[in-house]
Amino acid sequence: MGNSATGITFDLWQTLIFEVDGYPNSKARRTARTERVVSELASHGVDLDPDTVRQAFTDLSAEITSGHDHGHDRQFESWVSILIERLVPGFEERAGASVIARIAEQIDMTFVESPPLLIDGCAQVLDELSFEGHKIGLISNTGLTSPEMYRSWFADIGILDYFDFLAFSNQQEISKPEARIFTATIEELEVVPERAMHVGDNLHTDIGGAAAIGMSTAWVKCGISSPVEPTAEPDYSIESILELTEIARKWSGKLANQAG
Repeated sequence: MGNSATGITFDLWQTLIFEVDGYPNSKARRTARTERVVSELASHGVDLDPDTVRQAFTDLSAEITSGHDHGHDRQFESWVSILIERLVPGFEERAGASVIARIAEQIDMTFVESPPLLIDGCAQVLDELSFEGHKIGLISNTGLTSPEMYRSWFADIGILDYFDFLAFSNQQEISKPEARIFTATIEELEVVPERAMHVGDNLHTDIGGAAAIGMSTAWVKCGISSPVEPTAEPDYSIESILELTEIARKWSGKLANQAG
């Protein structure tokens, strides 16, 4: 591992992207997911009230978020299976895995039909950090959108190539603040914790998790708080990701002085 390399890892939601309608989760996407599941199940002879499906999504999302706060997650397809089993016990066994895969695909497609927004100027910040020689990673706690969909969307909006490694909790089956997701990411970037910085909006999952393995941290103050008490103070605080380039230069200068 190259000890001279530097890496900057990013949270995704409320750090690089945000919902168009201002909700923590897109209202339009939640409505579309409900409609798709109701329609798919109806095509297999199962009629459910949309309110029942909507509530099942709400309950599952809360469960996923609570799990994230404690470092836990499952793969995207597993969450979809759990959702359908709760709505229609025994349905997957009767209908088969291919039908569940079709429902998962329909849920996934709602992401690009009602996508979030990339913060204006974010791509320029990523470009500047990459140009200045930092390895760039993403560590995202995700739920009912697949890692493949995120990668495809990143490519569509022109930011995929800036990232040297992407870690999604619903692929890794662990989430921030669990140390292993941070450690695995910086190992992929080939940087040591002392020369890595994590940027995120959540004091518990982002700042506490990264600080626990010895990374520097930058807190985006406009994000959403976790109900779990934070365990660390951020090294830097910023109002927006647009302030990060200057912060990264200060941080890099400090590392250079320490090395000297």
